[in-house]
Amino acid sequence: MIDIAPQQKTKFYTTGFAGKDINDLKPMLERLDAILVDARFSPSASELMRWRQVYLKTLLREKYRHIAQLGSRASRAGLNQIQHLELGLKILISFGTNVVLMCECADTESCHRFVIAEELRRRGFEAEEIEDWKQDVPKKPG
Repeated sequence: MIDIAPQQKTKFYTTGFAGKDINDLKPMLERLDAILVDARFSPSASELMRWRQVYLKTLLREKYRHIAQLGSRASRAGLNQIQHLELGLKILISFGTNVVLMCECADTESCHRFVIAEELRRRGFEAEEIEDWKQDVPKKPG
């Protein structure tokens, strides 16, 4: 396991785009002074064009990143299997800026981003869920 010391100013947020308006995404990132990290294994497979990687890259430009290593392939048992958590976290932390980690899931606790956020907190980073993209205050864990 690779341990990287938390940078005090770096904050991590998690969110799912299910049921959200894409027009609220860019203003939310600006308010949080954050980049968007797509944590889906295959961001080009979305049935909704506006949530595909090519559209998000066009919309957000340098504020969009994709980390396939943090993507999940559901197992036959219905459990999340993150591709390569250690490597994905190393890449995520190396950005050195505030990050909104996004996938499709509406329910945080059954989503792989919950596992990622828990691991970030275990390592001393702040990680909070954003349910309402129009609000300024993310939901505190617990």
